[in-house]
This record gives sequence, structure tokens and C-alpha cells, in this order.
Amino acid sequence: MITAVILGVLLVFPATFVAQGAEKIGVVDFSKIIQQMPETKKAETTLQATAAPLQKELDRLKQDFEKSLAAYKQQAPTMTKAAREQKEKELNLKGQAVQKYQQEKFGRGGMVDKKEQELIAPIRQKALSAVQAQAQKDGFSLVLDKSVMVYGSQEHDLTAKVMNQLNIK
Repeated sequence: MITAVILGVLLVFPATFVAQGAEKIGVVDFSKIIQQMPETKKAETTLQATAAPLQKELDRLKQDFEKSLAAYKQQAPTMTKAAREQKEKELNLKGQAVQKYQQEKFGRGGMVDKKEQELIAPIRQKALSAVQAQAQKDGFSLVLDKSVMVYGSQEHDLTAKVMNQLNIK
């Protein structure tokens, strides 16, 4: 009987219980903030300076492979079967070396990826701290990224306030 009364009260007055637990939720365009930060532009310049020589070397390796492949195709008809097999084996190894270099330098977890993470981590932390400070100042208990928001009021968008806090124009 008591359970029935409690359930009845919950069903009749659900808005009362929801209002008590209501939290102020804000949104922020985190990627816009990161992109507008001056530190990001410096990090991008540093990353490009790191990647440029690696890209040149990758291009050189690819060109070398392509030249070797073209030479093989031209010479293949005149080669013996054993010589063709040897050259194909060499070309296969050269192709694998190009792929390995590309993966080690530009792939996921590669040298450029690690450098990017190293450069971006402090920038993301600075932006996150600014968002947290602004949210606490304005009384928000939860802040979501704008990219996951389906609908929301502009009055809960903290992006401009956070950008002002970071002196981003």
C-alpha cells in the first residue's frame, strides 16, 4: 500500500522531482576556441616544420621506387626468369620500405602524430581550464561540446565568454 502511494505521488508530480535535480547545462564550441588560440597557430607552424623534411624524404623514396618499377617493366621482357624474380623481390622490399617509412612517420602513433599530440595537449588543457573556470563562474554544472548538441538556446553558449577570457578576438 505504501509503495502504491509513493508511486502515485511520483506519477502525479514528476515535474517537482525533476525540477529539484535540474542542473544548469551549457555548451561551448571547443574546436572553434582551439582553432582561434594563438598557441595553435604556433603549434601548426612547428608541426609543419617537423613534417616538411619527412615528407620530402617520403616523396624521394616513392620516386625512387617508381623509377625502379618503370625500369623493371622496361627490362622485364629481356630478363631471365631468375633475374625477374630477383628484381621483383627487390621491388617488393623497396615498396614495403616506403610503406613502413610512411607509417612510422605519418601513420597513427607515428612521429608526426606524436609531435602533434605533444604540441596540442597543453593548448587543449589551457582551453579546458578556461571552460571550467567560466562554467563555475556562471553556475553551470555541465558543459557539452556544441558538436554533440542537437538543440539549445544561445543563452547557454559559453564560447564567446571563454574566448574573451583567453583574449581571443
